[in-house]
Amino acid sequence: MRTALLLACMLAGCAARAPLPEMLPLAVPCISSRPAAPSLPVVPSMGIYPQVQALLARDKLRAAYEQELEALVDACAGGSS
Repeated sequence: MRTALLLACMLAGCAARAPLPEMLPLAVPCISSRPAAPSLPVVPSMGIYPQVQALLARDKLRAAYEQELEALVDACAGGSS
């Protein structure tokens, strides 16, 4: 009798616990090809204003390229930073 009561209490204790959700890692497909680097404009040797315009254009192209690379890395990592 005592063994049956102990077994019933043990089974009731196991049934009362909710099962924990199982977390499985998922493979995230990454883009394997690297985007082509932009061709940067040549900085002219004379004239401060054309030089500044060319340098600003180069900076904008570089920043856009870096942003594209970061987006690809974030997509492979599965999160955003």
